[in-house]
Amino acid sequence: MSTECAYDSIAVVGTGGYGWHFISALLATRKFARVRAVTRKTSDDAKHKRLQALRQMGAEIFEYKSSRTESFKQAFNGIHTVISAVSIAAVPDQISMIDGAILANVRWFIPSEYGVAHYPSVWMPFTSPMAPKMAVQKYLSEYAKSKGLSHTVIYTGLALDYLDPQSLGLKLSKGSATLVGRGGSPVSFTAFPDVVSLVVDIVQRPAEMQNRVIRFAGSTTKMRELVKIVTNNDRGENVKIVCIEEAKAKFCELARRQDMSAFQMYSRLLIEEGLGQINRYREPLDNGLFPELHPEPIQKTLRRLIKANETTAKVKVKANPAHRSTTVKSVTDGIGQTQRQLDDEN
Repeated sequence: MSTECAYDSIAVVGTGGYGWHFISALLATRKFARVRAVTRKTSDDAKHKRLQALRQMGAEIFEYKSSRTESFKQAFNGIHTVISAVSIAAVPDQISMIDGAILANVRWFIPSEYGVAHYPSVWMPFTSPMAPKMAVQKYLSEYAKSKGLSHTVIYTGLALDYLDPQSLGLKLSKGSATLVGRGGSPVSFTAFPDVVSLVVDIVQRPAEMQNRVIRFAGSTTKMRELVKIVTNNDRGENVKIVCIEEAKAKFCELARRQDMSAFQMYSRLLIEEGLGQINRYREPLDNGLFPELHPEPIQKTLRRLIKANETTAKVKVKANPAHRSTTVKSVTDGIGQTQRQLDDEN
């Protein structure tokens, strides 16, 4: 039987993306006696190096072979708080995680969200790809809470420096963009480092933060405002407009082919519908609960990404001067359609 755990024991499920940065930041606070990285066992060399680096930083490592309740019970033994940082493909596994957490006497579970809130779509009247996330939230509130497991749902909007900007139609290297619709709906954004800082702050305040939804937005702006920054003009130059019906048809085509870019198209339709704003129905933002966090505005994030893109391009040219010739390369039209065209790589 699991022993009662202290508030300073914490496990993070997932060691890539957000998971790595959550673990690193938690260790850096030096306020947790135990920080455990929980990850699926693999033979991947790159992942082994990542785990070794975490171990050297002071993290415990637990590798599981299957997403069964018993595996997670073992993974969470002696842990008070679990942060899930799994990818969207692994979201359904969180049900087993929750069951394992209950059996291990975990007291607080934070599901993998750190994105947009789940509002019903009028434009897309069918099961959302986000349905598994909603099922996890329902399981936490209707079942796990009655078993003594608290939870916190964290919505932060989009992290442009975590996503590929091109998935939103922003082509930084080209200084061009593709908009679905007019790009006039508000969208919530929070920079990647600010999401990490927010989560680390939250887990240090259990009594205040448990059993609630946290809505934190670094910025709220419209896609067409970001397009102006990418294209460096407000005249609509280098901007392709895709009408809503055309985008819907493209999504359905991609979905039928089980093309992964269908999810990008779906997301862009939801953004234009207004579902990219984490407080669409005027729910209060919780930024005021975190006065020491000063999030980076999305405009600054985007300019930072553009500058980094330009620097990378210059380095490539210096390293490969022969690459100055015109070559055929693959590009996207912004809605998932790949085409071939002649393009000067410089």
